[in-house]
Amino acid sequence: MEKFWEWLISWLQTVAPKVLGAIIVVVVGWFLAKALVKILGKAMERGRAEAGVITFISSMVSILLKVLVGITAAAQLGFDVTSIITAVGALGVTVGLALKDSMSNVASGVQILFTHTFRVGDYLVVDGVEGTVDRIEMMFTALRTFDNKEIIIPNSELTANVITNFTAQETRRLDLTYSVAYTTDLAKARAVLETVVQEHEKALDDPQPLIAVGAHGDSSITMIVRVWCKVDDYWPLYFEMQEDVKNAFDAAGIEIPFPQLDVHQR
Repeated sequence: MEKFWEWLISWLQTVAPKVLGAIIVVVVGWFLAKALVKILGKAMERGRAEAGVITFISSMVSILLKVLVGITAAAQLGFDVTSIITAVGALGVTVGLALKDSMSNVASGVQILFTHTFRVGDYLVVDGVEGTVDRIEMMFTALRTFDNKEIIIPNSELTANVITNFTAQETRRLDLTYSVAYTTDLAKARAVLETVVQEHEKALDDPQPLIAVGAHGDSSITMIVRVWCKVDDYWPLYFEMQEDVKNAFDAAGIEIPFPQLDVHQR
């Protein structure tokens, strides 16, 4: 037992400092990695980098720093760092071949950031799903829906599919239709719609709004209104126009007809 305790004490005196040093390296390294990523993010914010670029680079740097901390801790335990780096390189190649789809996501993420296909804050429709871009990560992009759900889309799908970006331009055209009775004075209806559009502060004068007869329906005539507005004003203008036109038609005595069907009996 005396020999065993002597061996144990000697082993602890040899190994314990290395283990303690490795623990310190991991704890301090992890803390410093998070701090450096945070500092990097703030520096990019001060440099007015895009939010997508900040999240992408921050996630990539965080992974690289944590790998470096792991290698340093292994070196503290007495492992051959050269062999570890060689093994990590070989493992990286193997994993890269096995996870080619994941590597494709990383490459697609870089492509999105450098080609500016879209940015954080843009409203997209991709393959049947839609939402506002919340963040662009190394492997995926997160969309936030209007009812606050999160949709995760791999970056490779975003570069392979057709994307509709509703906020890429500063202005959008709002297309509206209103029904009036066949007995309505069309010139009067057009004048009422023109007044509503001209008096609305969110409607733009350039490009010029279009107001015209769109179609002859079964029981009504369809008037079309095409008006331009700023992207952020699209939905507020849409809802406000519905109310303003109804009130203006009522004040002018213009009838909005119900669907009607004439039946002739022989």
